[in-house]
Amino acid sequence: MPDPATHLYEIEIDVDGVQSATLPMQLPVWSTGRYARVDFAKNVQDLAITTPDGRALKWDKTNGSRWVVNTAGARSIRFKYRVFANSLSGTYSVLDTAHANWNGAGLFMYVEDHKPDPVTLKITPPAGWQVMNGDTRTANQLDYKFENYDRLIDTPTEVAPALMVDSFTVDGKKYRTMVHYNGTPPAGIRERFVKDVEKLVRYENSVFSAPPLDQYTFLFNIGYAGGDGMEHLYSTEIINRRSWIDSLVILPGIGTAAHEYFHVWNVKRVRPMALGPFDYTKETYQPSLWVAEGWTQYYGQAALHRSGITDKDEFYASMAGVIRDNLTAPGRKEVSARMASFNAPFWDGAPQGQPTNGSNTFFSYYTKGAGLALYLDLYIRSKTDNAKSLDDVFNALKKRSWNAPNASYYLQGRGYTEQDVERAASEVAGEDLHAWFEQYVGGKDDLDYDAQLARMGLRLVRGEQWRIEEAPDATAGQRRIRDGWVGGRRG
Repeated sequence: MPDPATHLYEIEIDVDGVQSATLPMQLPVWSTGRYARVDFAKNVQDLAITTPDGRALKWDKTNGSRWVVNTAGARSIRFKYRVFANSLSGTYSVLDTAHANWNGAGLFMYVEDHKPDPVTLKITPPAGWQVMNGDTRTANQLDYKFENYDRLIDTPTEVAPALMVDSFTVDGKKYRTMVHYNGTPPAGIRERFVKDVEKLVRYENSVFSAPPLDQYTFLFNIGYAGGDGMEHLYSTEIINRRSWIDSLVILPGIGTAAHEYFHVWNVKRVRPMALGPFDYTKETYQPSLWVAEGWTQYYGQAALHRSGITDKDEFYASMAGVIRDNLTAPGRKEVSARMASFNAPFWDGAPQGQPTNGSNTFFSYYTKGAGLALYLDLYIRSKTDNAKSLDDVFNALKKRSWNAPNASYYLQGRGYTEQDVERAASEVAGEDLHAWFEQYVGGKDDLDYDAQLARMGLRLVRGEQWRIEEAPDATAGQRRIRDGWVGGRRG
């Protein structure tokens, strides 16, 4: 990063142990967690491929993102190039005078067929700038080792002149909040912000148990242009353009943290079949984002109250909003939850080169999945007298996939299928839910939320502002189940 004002990263890659006459190198065309094809290679410039002593090697391209080098007998090959980066987000990268923030898929090539190989990373920051990512263990750490390429690019990194770093411990795990704040925050807000993040972690760990890691890092950019959140194995990256204000109940960054931390299990470890190991050469179409993102959306919204950050009125308003969208959005009648997931590369970060009718023909798998999760949670709690909930479905899915025999070099276990989700839900509900899944997950019928809410002494009031009200004549049993749902408790 010799001149941040140019927005140009200087990348140098050394490939050792080369055995073949040609060496194919690939730059991803998409980034995990954002499903559209983006072709990062368009921002690669000034490429030079040589031996370590500087002898130039010939190369060609077979497509826009794949380079093939004639090795000429060389056993070590050096790639040097620059990457233009001027977009702060969970997908792209930025380098400017305020900071460097990168997502590795847009910067780092890999040797074709060698993604499982270990890699090392050396960072050369501007003088006086601090480096922080999920793998940072010591102050001023500049050298990193990753077990494979997937982990390298799953480790977003922030480099800046000044970072606010705090830590806390939950379930024996160390958690860190790193905040790159634009300006000076109000007195006392930093401490409140960290406490709120800790509250979220404590509640969400109660859903699926503490994750298998010793350290997890929240990387926040607060007050900088943009808005995003992206999940990673050992960290999350969150961007919010708003500044912290004392009077806000939910501080900027907290709502996104509630969503992104749930991903530490859901999608990063308990994952759809296509999401790990990854094919970076083409966009990925798969039907399960309504679980990976939709369930996460539901739990993230619920976590704000269940963790103690907001009151019960906010919880009811949030859930009423999910129901309203699931009963009124035009696109809900055009696309099922599965097909909305499958079409994610069309919509999730995809540049729209032509006008679309997406507002009428697409319904987000985030919102649709959250609506399905909410309904299943209500249904299972009522059916089992609050002995079980959607938490149990998630953990049954975890047993089927994460606890299965390893299917590849990438993490433990295997990815799940739609059949796995259906069987996990049926197991917990104590009945065969195949017909329900076909009608509401594979189909486009509206769910009967009124009936499920009534079973726990609640009613849905439609109007300019949809809301959920507690029925004054609810029985003690209904109130107990209702309180379990609101508070996220079973039993």
